[in-house]
Amino acid sequence: MSFWAKHQLWTDVAVFEDVNAGKAVERLLADKGFPARTYDDRLFRYFLFLRPPRVTFRVQVRQDNVNAAGDFLIAAVPNALQKAVHCPSCGSRCVSYPQMTRKLVLPTILLHLGIIFRVIDHECYCEHCHYIWNLPGENVRAAPRPVNQFPL
Repeated sequence: MSFWAKHQLWTDVAVFEDVNAGKAVERLLADKGFPARTYDDRLFRYFLFLRPPRVTFRVQVRQDNVNAAGDFLIAAVPNALQKAVHCPSCGSRCVSYPQMTRKLVLPTILLHLGIIFRVIDHECYCEHCHYIWNLPGENVRAAPRPVNQFPL
């Protein structure tokens, strides 16, 4: 592996609530030659995101393998992939939970204030169609809502 390949960023290909399902997809990707890992962003959950109500595990591949790994997962459709968090609007696996950005500080601070004052709940965000929804479960709203609610 070259120097640049070792230092490429990891990119999410699926998000799971069950670590075993994530590990199964990680093993499948590794068997096909894709460097993969199941990542638990525990520090972000506890400190940066004020501990969201659900625990998620991210299956990640190196940035240069994202398209090939995604194509492989679409073709293979492993049973464990059915347990991944999917967008209810478009079915994409490119979701962020919680919906806060990990790249900028100001939006995260504003969302923290909304969460502290109970104006905003932790929600999922689809990076493909920009849909926002709550994961089903206790103490969350069941009905998803679209991001773009303003007429053009």
